[in-house]
Amino acid sequence: MTALTIQQAIFISSKLRAQLDNATEKFRTEFRVPIALNNKSIVTEEKNASVHETIGLIESLKSDISNLKTAVHRANCNAQIEFEDKLYTPSELLESLKIERNIVNMLEDNISFGYGQERIKAVAGVGIVEEGIVDELYVRSYIEQLESSANNKSMLIDRFNNEYTIEVALNNQI
Repeated sequence: MTALTIQQAIFISSKLRAQLDNATEKFRTEFRVPIALNNKSIVTEEKNASVHETIGLIESLKSDISNLKTAVHRANCNAQIEFEDKLYTPSELLESLKIERNIVNMLEDNISFGYGQERIKAVAGVGIVEEGIVDELYVRSYIEQLESSANNKSMLIDRFNNEYTIEVALNNQI
């Protein structure tokens, strides 16, 4: 068993995923070749061994990635983080954080008037029209509140990921 922080496990999982992608890519490049000439095999035993070795590596990487992701998932579901005098699992905070960030992005996109979106327009036959968000100050205040909450949750999750240790069985050297 290997002891890792959540942050290390996430990083290693990403590296192993890249190795898995490289190993499977061999079947598109290195192993997809002419295999016979005039009904006679031209594949060497060395090439066969390389295919078997690559399949073994793929299985080993698959197992390690699964073990890492499962250990991270268990930690995120079972550990507790205090936020605003309540206990939450890291998964709850992560999901809440994602939702808050999406809401902030959506509201900011709709509240901002950029190029081609003038607030004040002269409309023929109507007059000067000003467009905006109803009770914009309230909406901006809400955005600030969500951003503050999201930033606090993000810092707590980062601290948790840096400090919480998990035990993982790995086949590959890290």
